[in-house]
Amino acid sequence: MWKYGFASVAGTAHVKSSVPLQDFSLAETILDSRGEELLIAVAADGAGSAAHSQTGARLACETFARDMKSHFANGGELAGISKDFLTAWIDRFQHLIGNFALEEEMKTQDFACTLLVAMVGQQQAVYFQLGDGAIVYSLAGEENQYRCATWPQQGEYANSTNFLTDAAAKEKAFYETRTGTVEEVALFTDGIQSLVLDYRTRSAHSPFFKPLFTWLRPRDDGFSQELSDSLFLYLNSEKINTRTDDDKTLILATRRKQ
Repeated sequence: MWKYGFASVAGTAHVKSSVPLQDFSLAETILDSRGEELLIAVAADGAGSAAHSQTGARLACETFARDMKSHFANGGELAGISKDFLTAWIDRFQHLIGNFALEEEMKTQDFACTLLVAMVGQQQAVYFQLGDGAIVYSLAGEENQYRCATWPQQGEYANSTNFLTDAAAKEKAFYETRTGTVEEVALFTDGIQSLVLDYRTRSAHSPFFKPLFTWLRPRDDGFSQELSDSLFLYLNSEKINTRTDDDKTLILATRRKQ
């Protein structure tokens, strides 16, 4: 059984400027078409320059999770989540946002956001990314060793990235499916990526993840409100806020035994 929690916290720069939290995250477990437990974890970061990016981030996460649950409820399998499947989903999402923007007399780019997705089954995982942030995981038999499933995307210009609402989103999207038993996974937005990634070696900073997962493993199965509350306090602590003033999201999930 998966044990998981998540939190999104407004950065100090946003608080000082009275800008709303532009990150959004969610995670849950469902049963796939074969009755096996499947973890779905989704995180999004609204573009700082977009007027309603917090709405875009929320809609991206909620829409993706809803559509994936519908896929599995109708007999779909994780093996059927191909890159073509996900690029078709981008088309549908952009159409949804386009209609929403038209109704609200806004522009599609007003809802610009990134998207990070991890869907983990018994022996297979699908990773999907558009934008910055990253996904880190650990396989069975590799305790306290964390690998990067994805890496922050660089946009056309310095300090820029890619967004779901971009015309070239389908071409820029990263997709990968991997076999093996993933026992731990973390998703995080760009607010903390410089703290938890080693850019020199292009790897995850395992000492950051080890104590967090060690704390999580003995907890009860399923969603952990205790973990989520603790992550919120941690991400909003002076230790973190002195190193980054951006919005921060972190999702943690483990099924590793103690």
